[in-house]
Amino acid sequence: MRRLLYALLWSLALALGAVGVTQRPALASDDAGPPAPRRELADAGAAQAARARAGAAFASTFDALVTLVQREYWDATHLDWESWAEDYREQAVTAPDRAAFDAVMRRMLAALGDDHSVWTGIPAAAVAAPGGASLPPRLGVQFSLAPARGLVVERVYPSTPAEAAGLRRGDVVVELDARPLADLGSLAEASSLLVEALSEGPVTLAIERRRLRLELEVAGAAVPFGMLAGAPYATMLDSSTGYLEVPSFNDAGVGELAHRALAELHAQGAVALVLDLRQNYGGRLVEAGVLLGAFLEGAWAHAYTRGRDLAELTISEEPVADAVSDVLAWRAAVDRDGADVVSLLVTGDGELLGRATVRNATSWRGPVVVLVSARTVSAGELVALALQDHGRGQVVGEATAGTVEAVHAFMLPDNSRVLLAVADLRSVHGLTYAAGVHPEVTSRAEAGELARGVDAPVVEARRLLGGLPFTPDRRF
Repeated sequence: MRRLLYALLWSLALALGAVGVTQRPALASDDAGPPAPRRELADAGAAQAARARAGAAFASTFDALVTLVQREYWDATHLDWESWAEDYREQAVTAPDRAAFDAVMRRMLAALGDDHSVWTGIPAAAVAAPGGASLPPRLGVQFSLAPARGLVVERVYPSTPAEAAGLRRGDVVVELDARPLADLGSLAEASSLLVEALSEGPVTLAIERRRLRLELEVAGAAVPFGMLAGAPYATMLDSSTGYLEVPSFNDAGVGELAHRALAELHAQGAVALVLDLRQNYGGRLVEAGVLLGAFLEGAWAHAYTRGRDLAELTISEEPVADAVSDVLAWRAAVDRDGADVVSLLVTGDGELLGRATVRNATSWRGPVVVLVSARTVSAGELVALALQDHGRGQVVGEATAGTVEAVHAFMLPDNSRVLLAVADLRSVHGLTYAAGVHPEVTSRAEAGELARGVDAPVVEARRLLGGLPFTPDRRF
């Protein structure tokens, strides 16, 4: 009996042990069950915390921009700043990522409506391409599109494959490696074709030059357009007429290069000048002043703020909403110091805001005609306006938009970069520059005429310089 009892107890123990064994794997298999919601909750919490941190960072940057604009924008009365900020705050703070935040901030700055204030955001880190080659192969040419023909060469940049191959202004590229270009729909399409072909090696260009048809073989190279596109270019139009193109005032030293080019033109016999500012996209006011120093002396522009005084521009943290007076903040001037030209930006009490000097500068006393186009903006417009205002030059071309505010670059605490209009520039004779340039003679270069070797504004400029009652059919 006792043996039977022991056997039953032993069987029961085995049974209980078997149950325990089967249950433990079941618990272990729950890794895909109960703990998963806990990890999902943890992940969701981490994501929520990350969004909260991003939102706080966006809010901080947003508030910093609002304070900056209220303190530094040239016209304190331009908008109801509180309403302006509230229109964008929610979108900015709740932006899902940095790209969306930057998009909101761009719209916010664009709402100022001055064409100069721009949100550029945090500059992207430069990433060098393998082998250090970061620029695609190019020719070094500025083209315009001639529908049903091809690409017209508007400018050949110096020290580039195009110059070495013999391309000239007015050439029409009609084929690229035997592929006709008459069906091109845009310059972007043309650029894509050229880059793709040049990346594979030398290309053959079929060129129409007046009545000649030529073929040129050219290999592309990395062309630093940032440097070349802004460099002045000079040539003689005839034995007594010089031509100087200044595409921008963006780089330090551009004004000095222009003075050197003027000296070379004078040495070659030029007594009259065509100053080409078409498509000049502006840049540094001190560099624009350096160029103007070849033609005039003294103050050439006044910078005004509205609704605050100069001290409040740089010190006060609060906007001034109840004042509407315009205050002369600083002036742009050119001084002659012996043979040198000094370009200055200076406040009324003598504080120096900017300065550039050219040693042994050129002084141009002959007649000048300035060329502008609808794309001439900012400092490019100001040079044309100043020469026109001081009676030092007539203007030929198209009316410009009057985007003449002075701009300053600011860095926010998160390293976002903002370009902000800080002053409105006007004539020293009281004329507003916001209306833009109004040429004495309206003229525009057309791709078809360039392909025939005729640059209509240059032709009109030569007519004015020569005092001719008719327009000469002068070809380049």
